[in-house]
Amino acid sequence: MKSRDPILRSFAATRARDPLAPLVVSGSAAWSAQDLERAAATLAERLGEGGFGAGDRVGLAAPAPAFLAGYLALRRLGAVPVLCDSVRPTPDRLSTLDRLGVVGFLACATTWPGSPDDWDRNRRRPPRRAETDPDWGAIKLSSGSTGEPRGIAVRAEALLADDEQLATAMELRAQDRLVSAVPLSHSYGFSSLLLPTLVRGSRLVVPEDRSPFAPLAAARAHAASFLPTVPAWLGAYVRLASPPPWPDSLRRIVSAGAPLAPEVARGFRERTGREVRVFYGASECGGIAYDREGDAAERGAVGAPVPGVRIEIEPASGRLTVRSPAVAETYLPEPGEDLVGGRFRSCDRAQLDGGEIRLLGRIDDQVIVRGRNVDPREIERTLAELDGVEEVCVLGIDGPDGVKSLLRAVVAAPRGVVDYERVVAFCRARLAAHKVPRSVVVVAEMPRNERGKVDRAALAALGDETPLLQ
Repeated sequence: MKSRDPILRSFAATRARDPLAPLVVSGSAAWSAQDLERAAATLAERLGEGGFGAGDRVGLAAPAPAFLAGYLALRRLGAVPVLCDSVRPTPDRLSTLDRLGVVGFLACATTWPGSPDDWDRNRRRPPRRAETDPDWGAIKLSSGSTGEPRGIAVRAEALLADDEQLATAMELRAQDRLVSAVPLSHSYGFSSLLLPTLVRGSRLVVPEDRSPFAPLAAARAHAASFLPTVPAWLGAYVRLASPPPWPDSLRRIVSAGAPLAPEVARGFRERTGREVRVFYGASECGGIAYDREGDAAERGAVGAPVPGVRIEIEPASGRLTVRSPAVAETYLPEPGEDLVGGRFRSCDRAQLDGGEIRLLGRIDDQVIVRGRNVDPREIERTLAELDGVEEVCVLGIDGPDGVKSLLRAVVAAPRGVVDYERVVAFCRARLAAHKVPRSVVVVAEMPRNERGKVDRAALAALGDETPLLQ
């Protein structure tokens, strides 16, 4: 019987073209398309015997090769994978899954599972059984950086549309070899790694370990050509006195997940002779913009809209709205008016400049200080120029004048290089008085959540031992 899932049909075509060619590889193991199909089929059979089936929402967490097998197994059953970051859900993540009506959790700590016995297959009884559209190809989880995580239901057709749009924008080819350097559970990794592997048969190169520069060793060993990564990783590479040599085969380096600082993009180009292409997207709509030329980040932009994407910018607020075949179906557990009918209204403020998108911050990041609106991004750009500052995040915290009425600057810098007095003096010389942070916290490195994004809740909760500016 022919599957109704277009992703499964695409993988069947991939398998038929060359069933024995290596599809997923590392230094110590490899799977062909046939091996992956066999792993998925035996796992699906065991899951079916355990009571999993069509319409179930099932959490999925695993390293890259196992994640591919788990995803295919669940879709073979007609279950909808809920893309999770951690193999063992924390209590707050279990609470999120309960709200979404998830009936079980499929997890694997083994990178290359040899049998279904290598998997944890936990069936749970959620507080309520949720109706699930069998055409949903996945349920993504929002990062929760600005509130409680929500589910984002995406049809398989929308996932494939995103894959096609990004392949066109990024000029990816079936013969490209992709370094698995970001988790497949993230929207970024799902779109740029999982789908090209299953749909076009692009070889997925898996690092041998989780050390910071293992992706470069894997790329060199397997002649990989495409590296999706994040600004924090690029910044760490640029700051090294003697970074590992850059593999000659890596022709496309893409950065997403957070803004890429111009100085990091410039430093990377000067060190390696290669440009970083910035990619801007959202879990709710997939890819939005991409830098085809490789110099957008150095100019503070995120590139032009990808093919198939139409954007609108609200005149009054500057909010960015996206329309695209890749837009998700709905939020879960409750729908939201910002995601409906093929339209996603983001919280990002933006402007168009010569056909490119420039991000101006988020609507919910605005801070009102002494009755005046303050854009934290302006202060971040200023402090990024202070010698010794490796990374900076400015946010509003509760103060004497009300909720989010006090500016806090969290600065990542080597110990003893930057302090409260230097930060304040630097800002006073360059910014209006109401834009000078009254709270300054210096950290060795910026705290991040499971998605690799700056954990703003953790920044707001940091203890402040510096005096407050009067």
